[in-house]
Amino acid sequence: MRESNRTAETGLRSRSASLWAAWVAILPMIAGAPALASTAAQHETRDDFDVVIAGGTTAALAAAASAVDSGARVCLLEPTDWPGGQLTASGVPAVDEAWHRVVDPKSRRVVVDVARIARRRENMTPNFRAMLDATGNPGHGWVSNYCFEPVSFLASQLRPLEDRLGKTGRLVVYREAVVKRVEADAEAGLIRSIVAIRRTPRPGVTWGGYDRLPSEDIPDWYNPAPSDRFDKTELTIKSRGDGHTVFLDATEWGEVLVLSGAPYLQGIDAREGGNQGDDTCGQSIVFCFVERLNGSPADEPRGPSEVPGLGFGDYTGRPDAWDKIWTYRRIRSRPEGGPPAVGDLCLQNWGYSARRQEGGNDYPFGYLFLPRAKAEGEREDWRGGVDLKVMAAAEARAFGWHRWFRDHAPANRFLPGQVTLERGALGTGHGLAKLPYIRDTRRSVGLDGFLLTIDDLCGPIGQTTGRTFPDRIALGAYPADIHPLSSCSLPGYVKAHRETLPFCIPFRALTNRRYGNLLVAGKTMAQSFLANSATRLHPIEWSTGTAAGVAAAEMARAGRTSRQELGRIEELRDLVRRWTPVDWVLEPSED
Repeated sequence: MRESNRTAETGLRSRSASLWAAWVAILPMIAGAPALASTAAQHETRDDFDVVIAGGTTAALAAAASAVDSGARVCLLEPTDWPGGQLTASGVPAVDEAWHRVVDPKSRRVVVDVARIARRRENMTPNFRAMLDATGNPGHGWVSNYCFEPVSFLASQLRPLEDRLGKTGRLVVYREAVVKRVEADAEAGLIRSIVAIRRTPRPGVTWGGYDRLPSEDIPDWYNPAPSDRFDKTELTIKSRGDGHTVFLDATEWGEVLVLSGAPYLQGIDAREGGNQGDDTCGQSIVFCFVERLNGSPADEPRGPSEVPGLGFGDYTGRPDAWDKIWTYRRIRSRPEGGPPAVGDLCLQNWGYSARRQEGGNDYPFGYLFLPRAKAEGEREDWRGGVDLKVMAAAEARAFGWHRWFRDHAPANRFLPGQVTLERGALGTGHGLAKLPYIRDTRRSVGLDGFLLTIDDLCGPIGQTTGRTFPDRIALGAYPADIHPLSSCSLPGYVKAHRETLPFCIPFRALTNRRYGNLLVAGKTMAQSFLANSATRLHPIEWSTGTAAGVAAAEMARAGRTSRQELGRIEELRDLVRRWTPVDWVLEPSED
């Protein structure tokens, strides 16, 4: 973790947004003018689902799979056309596994090899483990044992999974559907329905509607009126007649929490485990993209030219800096891997060094999420509750980093122009991911005010796992990993955090205090900002999503609330462990 400081780059957001607009103007993305739009949206209403998942994350797809396999009829609302979240649409296909060890500060002896424990097969969710085993590391990236092309993983693993679930007749996936409204009964403590806007690209719109950058197109996504780009359907997904439908917020932006009036947290907590904090300060976002190493120079639009603060960051001065960054998240390489080579595909997701005030496509100069008051004021005409100026500036920074990195390839080995943006690798015409990768979001407040804290993930020397909750229902292992904003300061307790142990996630972290039929999974869990920084990774999202899906199916089947389900937690844990581990299998003693 690097300490944040205030940036000297005054006016960066507005300059970056202008550069982004100039870049968009020269992109050859639209082939022909679209036909005239329809005059009114279509309407569709469903009330036959047991579980309704507002998705867009890795956790959402995992929840859909386990809920269907548990016998529930499931609706998944996916905001893009690529389910899978950070694995696919957000363009972070290098699976983040625990890599650290806990060392006794006095003896310097390794007391817990967290990485080794986390990577034991018995401690991984079986269906996720099987998909990773089948995929491997075709890019030979060194950040992970699994670096692969998102489109390949989608085709070979996620779509077959979705097809299998669909053949049961119990899964309906509405792609390109964003949450617009939530009807809730606060007095009864129940979510009643979700209204979503589903868009369908019109003839002449290229790349399936991903020809324009998200900051430009997202207002259209949330507008129920048909446009010159999209026909629209207003989907109303109601609770079943018996009122026992369970709703699950597994969105990237915590939208059901805001729209339902559920208690939630946003940004950095003033103190660990507290309910107050700074809702304008959180983690940075990044727009990922893919580059190709060609055999000869290739022309491409230059893109933004004056994006400040670009550079190798903490790798500045290293003779192998360019090579190390290229191979860091490389997703396609020669069979033997090795140094950069013609035909390689490199996924760019490079951090920013606050110490050096330079870095890659990480965008630390503004928070994606609107302040709570402003977001809640947007409920009547919800548009995601995000700052599109920040999003546009992050897009501009990504294009700027591509140009900078391309221009700084080692001159003694590569010719100018050998590195190009691999348009289409992430399913878009512009070359960036369909949506930004986010590291923190709006977070639920669980039953009785429960919040998972960093203390629950740690322990004194001699302890092997974090807190063993009686209602533990999922597992995780990763250190607290913060990409701070340079526009605000981290509290002292954040900078002084301890190393995490293999930890347990309790059922209460998947609940909300106000609504008995609302569960959460992934980044929206009931947790502190610091705990989120250790639970936001792919395997943990899959584990919590799997647990939430099983719990939702069981609650819907029996007509129980989350509090009632907590009262029979042993029975629920027995069901969950059929699909994902709930207890750690530790390394045997070396004595």
